[in-house]
Amino acid sequence: MNSSIKKKADLALICSGIGILAAFPFHDHFIGGLLFSLFSAAAIGGLADSFAVSALFGNPLRIKWPIWMGTNIISRNRERLIGELVAMVQNELLTIPNIKERLDEYNIADVFVTYLKEHGGEQGINEILQQLADDVITTIDLKELAGTVQTFILEHADTIGVSDLAADIGEWTIRNRYDDRIIAFIIPELIKIVKSAPFRTVIGQIVDSAIRSYEGDQFRRKLIDYTAGLDTATISVKIQDWLVRFFTQLASEEHPHRQQMKQYFERFVTRLRTDEPLRYRIEEGKTKLLQSVKQEMKLDDYIQSGLEKLRAAAAANAESEQERYPWIKVRVRQGVAYLAENEPLQARLDRYVKATLLKWLENKHSYIGKAVTDKLNSFSEEQLILLAKEKAGRDLQYIRINGIGVGALVGAILHLATFWIGG
Repeated sequence: MNSSIKKKADLALICSGIGILAAFPFHDHFIGGLLFSLFSAAAIGGLADSFAVSALFGNPLRIKWPIWMGTNIISRNRERLIGELVAMVQNELLTIPNIKERLDEYNIADVFVTYLKEHGGEQGINEILQQLADDVITTIDLKELAGTVQTFILEHADTIGVSDLAADIGEWTIRNRYDDRIIAFIIPELIKIVKSAPFRTVIGQIVDSAIRSYEGDQFRRKLIDYTAGLDTATISVKIQDWLVRFFTQLASEEHPHRQQMKQYFERFVTRLRTDEPLRYRIEEGKTKLLQSVKQEMKLDDYIQSGLEKLRAAAAANAESEQERYPWIKVRVRQGVAYLAENEPLQARLDRYVKATLLKWLENKHSYIGKAVTDKLNSFSEEQLILLAKEKAGRDLQYIRINGIGVGALVGAILHLATFWIGG
C-alpha cells in the first residue's frame, strides 16, 4: 500500500473534523453555514468510505461488527474470491487465443539467437557440452562402450530402412540443389581424367583391340582402314576430344543430357518410396552385406581407438590449462552462426516452438487454474489480506479522498439549496 496516499487521505479527514469544529460557532451565518455543511459532509463521506475500505480487510475500529454489516469481506469470502480470480486468469486473461496473439508479437527464434549471441547462451551451451563430454569420456569403460555400440548397430541395422533413408537424402539433395553442385564438382574432374595420358593409353588399348578384332586376317579391311587413316592413335585422340567437348557442354545446366540426368535422379528418388520390388532388393542387399561383413567387422576397435584419442587429447589440454574439448566450442560457434544467418531455419524454428507450446497449453490449460489456485491457497489469511492491500491499497485510498471531496461538494450544494429555500 502507498503510505503517502494514505497519509493524504487521513490528513484530509482530520482537516474535515477540524473544519467542523471551527465553523460550528458561525453556522447561523451564510459563510459559516456553508463551511460547516461542507466540512460535515466531507467528514461523513470520508468516514463512510474509510469504514468500507477497512471492512474489506478486517473489522473497522477492531470492533466485531454483526455479519449483516458486511465487514471482514476478504476473510469471509476467501474461497469465492479465489475462485473468481482463477476463473478470470484462466478464462479471460490466459486463454489460448490471447496467448497465441501475444506469441505472434514475438519471434521466438530471434529471441533465442539474441540470447545465444549477446547474453552468454553460446558459452553456457559450450560449458554444458564440455562437462557432459568430460563425464562420458573420463568415467566410462571405453572398450565396453565400443562393444555395446557395435552390438546395437548390428542388431538393429535391419530396422533401419535404407530405402527411406536414401530417399530422404535424395529429396534433401534435390530440395537444396546439391545435385547441381555435385555435377558441377564432378565434371571438371572428369575432364582432367579424360585429358590425362593414362586415360588415352586405356582408350588406345580398347581401340587397338577393336580394330584387330574387326580386321582379323582380311587384307581388304586392313587396306581400307589404312587408307582412311583409322589407326589406333588417331581414333584415340578423336574419342578423347569428343569426350572433353561432351563434358564441357554438360557443364551447362540447360544441356538436355544434364536435364535428363536430373529427371532420372528425381524419378529414382520417387521409386525409392513407391517401388516395392526395388525397395525389397535394396533391403535384401543390405541384409546380405551385413551378414557377410559381420564377422570381419571390427567397428568396436575403431570406436575404442577414437574415444581413447579424445581422452588423451582432453588430458593434454587440461595439463596446458586449455579447454579439454576445443572442437565442441568450434561446433557450437558454427551452429550458432549458421542459425543466426539462416532466416528460413529461424522461421521454421519459430513456427515449431510456437506450435509445440500452443499444443502443450491446449492439453494443459486446466493446469493454469490449478497453479493459480494452489498459489493463492498457499497464502495464510494475513498474507492474502496483505497481498490485496499491496495490489489495491493505492486505489482504495483514492476512494477515501474522492469520498471526502464529493461529500464536501454535495454538502456545499445542499447548504446553498436549503439556504435559498429558507431565505
